[in-house]
Amino acid sequence: MGGTIEVRAQNTVLDEKKHLPQIQGKYVKISIKDYGIGIPRELLSRIFDPFFTTKAKGHGLGLSTCYSIINRHDGCIEVESEPGKGSTFHVYLPASIVSPLSSKEKSTAKYSGSGTIVVMDDEEVIRDVLGYVLKSFGYTVVCTKNGREAIDFFTAEIKANRPVVGMIFDLTIAGGMGGKEAIKEIRALNLKIPVFVASGYAQDPVMAYPADYGFTASICKPFKMEQLIELLNKYINTQKRCKKNLIVVHIISEGRKCEHAEDEVKEELSGRITLR
Repeated sequence: MGGTIEVRAQNTVLDEKKHLPQIQGKYVKISIKDYGIGIPRELLSRIFDPFFTTKAKGHGLGLSTCYSIINRHDGCIEVESEPGKGSTFHVYLPASIVSPLSSKEKSTAKYSGSGTIVVMDDEEVIRDVLGYVLKSFGYTVVCTKNGREAIDFFTAEIKANRPVVGMIFDLTIAGGMGGKEAIKEIRALNLKIPVFVASGYAQDPVMAYPADYGFTASICKPFKMEQLIELLNKYINTQKRCKKNLIVVHIISEGRKCEHAEDEVKEELSGRITLR
């Protein structure tokens, strides 16, 4: 197998809504052209529909995910195709008139965490990148390829009395158990552990109403580091702070001295010792 793929990018101005539902203005147009078998004309209107596929082993989420991601960036995607000659996909994204920040001007998000987080995704690149980011925050990361692996790991950790502080699950897994199915078994084991669902298909009901399906919250792919930090801060670090405060209250109520508290509790206790 093999072939040629051409990728082009150019600035363009949309001055009418002849083909696009977007507003008029300046856009960046990215075109990806192949010389494959092409797409039959009668199927062109369906290729962005979720779960539509003509491949025996396909799951029909690739192009629908692309459509969702581009749409969330106020852009759109079009396709031109001729059977036997290939296809060209055109992506239009709004052009920015703001100059990019220099490396010195960019704000670096500072965050630190601890404990074990389980990442479940069938794409190796996502497991690698997300795992790398979480490790840089201070977490121990365990990556799994499907929901069954994640459940088996979590069950083993419970039996060994080793805590897991959170999980990030891909919504769907081709040919395997995805997050939507896995969360049911996770909640049978633990009702409180933060479990987040991640997907590029933002309009899925699970992404819109994660709590109704057992998840703590949802995060849409692709997400920025700041969005991930906000999620972790809100749901994982909050739990740790609450737990620490309970320890502090217990120490104060028992009349124990500061020097017998853990180091992380001492800091909290120093500001609350007047409660005694």
